[in-house]
Amino acid sequence: MRAPSIWGIAGSPIDHSITPLLFQTIGKTLGVSSTETIRLEVKDAEELLRYLSKTEGDIWLSCTSPIKHSLHSSIEDQTHPASSFNHIMKKDNLYKVANTDGQGFILACREMGLEPSKASIMIRGGGSTARSVALEWSRSGGVIVPVGGRRELGNGPWTANTVSQNYADLGVDFDASPGSSETSDMNVTTKVSVSYGNDWSVDDFAIRMVVAQHLLSWEVLYAPDLVNALPSVSEVCALLSHAD
Repeated sequence: MRAPSIWGIAGSPIDHSITPLLFQTIGKTLGVSSTETIRLEVKDAEELLRYLSKTEGDIWLSCTSPIKHSLHSSIEDQTHPASSFNHIMKKDNLYKVANTDGQGFILACREMGLEPSKASIMIRGGGSTARSVALEWSRSGGVIVPVGGRRELGNGPWTANTVSQNYADLGVDFDASPGSSETSDMNVTTKVSVSYGNDWSVDDFAIRMVVAQHLLSWEVLYAPDLVNALPSVSEVCALLSHAD
């Protein structure tokens, strides 16, 4: 693996994000400690790409709202069925992107003992992360119950797995404000939040999901040659629990 000059997070708001800490934590386990860590406050993909074009060296960035969808629209030669990317790598002045949102959510569910292929999920909202989760949930054979929100989930590769009912095994509100842990009432057996604030804990589902998404980004984008050396979700969470 060739270490980047810069890694970090891009989007808005990002003050609460643990991604910079994740890069540092995982990098340290792999012997990488000289990389500059940044928090890049940007409102759209154009602003992000301007930064990347004028900044020298290799750069690894996790992308959050509101730029996931606009980044997908801006990288013309690379696509994803959920129309979003949550990671971008600049290497030798070429861009590569990935979406690990849905896969990370699935991995976090399996970590808590919930198998998507045997469960239904109630989804409020239809933004980039909601679509990514719906895509991977359907790919896993699970049932999806859309319940509206600021933006409807709409049709997509997951449509064949959607049903109309007023209950589900798992519920998640993707309309919860970034940086908060608020949820809305849902008729579900288990409710999880994918949002977190500065008072996060490694026991929070949202944190374990972000850790899973981040580890997957190393596996599929940043350092696929080191897949066997990467720590597990539980190992990273244990390191985070002792971080300052």
